[in-house]
Amino acid sequence: SSGINAEYGMPRVVSKNLFHFKPTGHLDDDVKALDDPEMSAEEAAEAMKMMEKMTELTQKNDDESNKEFIILLREVCAPYADAYKSSPKYRTGIERTIATSLKVPTSHDGDFDVPVEVYTPKDLENETNRVAYIYAHGPGV
Repeated sequence: SSGINAEYGMPRVVSKNLFHFKPTGHLDDDVKALDDPEMSAEEAAEAMKMMEKMTELTQKNDDESNKEFIILLREVCAPYADAYKSSPKYRTGIERTIATSLKVPTSHDGDFDVPVEVYTPKDLENETNRVAYIYAHGPGV
């Protein structure tokens, strides 16, 4: 073989194994702090029951089931959210950010003001030529 890629007419790239490294198994302290201790069999059974209930609720599509699902989801997520909120990196991000909101009127599906959250780094507050990152979710996006 000539080493030339027939499709592209260029030499084939030969790996230099730049990404073949072995992880050392070291976790940063902030990651370690978020790790859950091992669950007891009782806690695991309770978690499994909750997951089964949440799965059951996703099969329904009524207001009561949706509300119950959200309550369970918040219960599951709360410990993680609390851990993130106590992280020094999270606190620093909050301190360096200005959070504001506005409403954008729409009429494509009835009159409605779409709530928009705006997060601006404090060091860009007075810049007039800033870029924007727009993330939208939900029905009709």
